[in-house]
Amino acid sequence: MSTPHPVIGVLRAGMLLGLGWVVAAVVAWQAFGMLWALLLLFVWLILQRFFHRAVQHLGTAVAASARRDAPRPPHEETPR
Repeated sequence: MSTPHPVIGVLRAGMLLGLGWVVAAVVAWQAFGMLWALLLLFVWLILQRFFHRAVQHLGTAVAASARRDAPRPPHEETPR
């Protein structure tokens, strides 16, 4: 069995991060009230923005790596 691509691991971590914060907000709402739940959701949104930016940078790096490693036609190769 082959190992999954690193992007898959990042996406799985993001999904778990998102579900955990929503559950924490629901528990906070029941235990402490709506203000704490909104605070947790606000923090969750900020973390999601950072996560989204990290996934974008990772995707750009993977695409650049794939372009760099792709074979080139003979007329585009640089002479050594």
